Formats: sequence, structure tokens, C-alpha cells
Amino acid sequence: MIDCMEELTITKLDGTKQTVSEINGAYLLDVIDSGPQPSTTYEQIAGSDGNIDNGTTFGTRNITAKFYLDAKDYIDYTLAQKETWQALFDYDPYYITWSRMPGIRFLVHIKPFEFSSISQMSGTFDIDFEAFKGFGESVGRTDEDSIDMDSEVWQMVGQGFVLDKDLVYTNIPGNSFKIFNAGDITIDPRKHDLTISIQGIGTPTLKNLTTGDLFTYNKSLSAGDVLTIDGVYPLLNGAHCGRDTNHGLLTLLPGWNQISLTGLNNPVSTFGFRFLYK
Repeated sequence: MIDCMEELTITKLDGTKQTVSEINGAYLLDVIDSGPQPSTTYEQIAGSDGNIDNGTTFGTRNITAKFYLDAKDYIDYTLAQKETWQALFDYDPYYITWSRMPGIRFLVHIKPFEFSSISQMSGTFDIDFEAFKGFGESVGRTDEDSIDMDSEVWQMVGQGFVLDKDLVYTNIPGNSFKIFNAGDITIDPRKHDLTISIQGIGTPTLKNLTTGDLFTYNKSLSAGDVLTIDGVYPLLNGAHCGRDTNHGLLTLLPGWNQISLTGLNNPVSTFGFRFLYK
């Protein structure tokens, strides 16, 4: 048996979790993240020098987990191999986190792998996970988990937090406030998970003064109404209401975003999203 402090956790889409240590005799030795995989496309115009920059996107990144498998005898070793396959292979993608970065998760598919035997009762295996979104995301979501460094879903360092400031995302009163994006990627509701809910009496206008993004609802909210911008879809009390808006969307830059919410009496708002990381 070896003493290993590393741990890798698998979280299925239904929320069920399993750690490597639950696989009898399996130990995580190391995790190697290949890092961002930028891909830039160019367009060449005949008769012109150079190329036109069409922008950069981030492709699938590879995360390699190295394991050691130690069993009591060759029968237990064979059973442990089978248990490993059962735990790691799935039709659907799942999230992985590991002990050095427990607050950031990656949505992955697993690639085929083989065991390398050391003896009849021990061996090693390396697993390549394909993080196909190209980025990681915070385990915690701002409208589900308060930013509490004692919580297991956040980590003290490496997530970009401003520790000397109170970060509030739910039930925000007033018409002027700041939203902090602790990630290093702009939150864009056309591509990322972002839910904004608004309550109050009147005709609301929501603006990110930092970016200039503007959303307006052209009708009046009454007491008890909830206006939600779920990704790109505006909803009034759960019913689509895009025709009654300016079809605007708000993005959130990394760092502080100055927000104004005008046109309402007793305005209250909530911003729900996960921080994204290169």
C-alpha cells in the first residue's frame, strides 16, 4: 500500500459522486492538465499582405490522471480492474475535480486506456480525459452557494476572489450595485450559463455600465412578478416574453461589473452563474 494525498472525484450529471479511493486498491498519483488549447483562424485576401485575424477559440484540452492499482492477490486485482471500468466509463460526460483544485471542475469524456501490470497483484494506468468545452468552471454557482471559503465548493486561492470584499449575488436590493466575475473568461449568455431574475414594480431597464450592454422590458411589472433572463430567453413568471423586450443581453467581464437597474420601485435582483477559467 502507498500513502497518497491526491484524490480525484467524479460527479455524474445526476449529481452522484465517486472518488478514486472508493475503488478498492486504486490510488491517484498525479493529474496533468495540458492547459488551454487556443486555435486561431485566419483569412487570406488575394492581393493583400498577411492575413485577416478571424479570432481565437479554445479547443478540447487533455487532462491526464495517473493511477496505481494495488490488490491483495491476482483475483482482487482482476476485480479491481473491472470496478475501475465500471466507475470511469459512461455514455454521458461527467465532471472531474481533483484535490489540488477542488473548486474548479471540468466536463469530460474519457478515452480508452490499458493497465500496465507490475505484478499479478499490482499495476498502473493512465487515463486521458477530454475536457471538450476547453475551459473549467467553478463547482459552486453564485445563486446556489454563498461565497464561503469554508465551503467545499470554493477554494481560498486560484479562483480569483477578492477576499476583502463582500460578494453578493442573490436578493440584491437597489438600483445600483456591482457584480464580481471571479473567473478569467467573460460570461456570455449566448454561450454560457447565466440567469438573472428581477422583481419590483414598474418598467425595468437593466444595464451593465462596464460593458454598455442594455436590457429593457417594455411592459410594467406588478408586485409578485418575476422577470427572468435565462440565457438568451426572457421569461415573465416562467412564460416567454421576448417580444416585450429590446432583445438585449448582459455579459459580465472578468472582475467588477457596475450594474444599474432603473424604472422599478423596490427593485431586487439575483445573478446566477459559474465562474469560468482558462
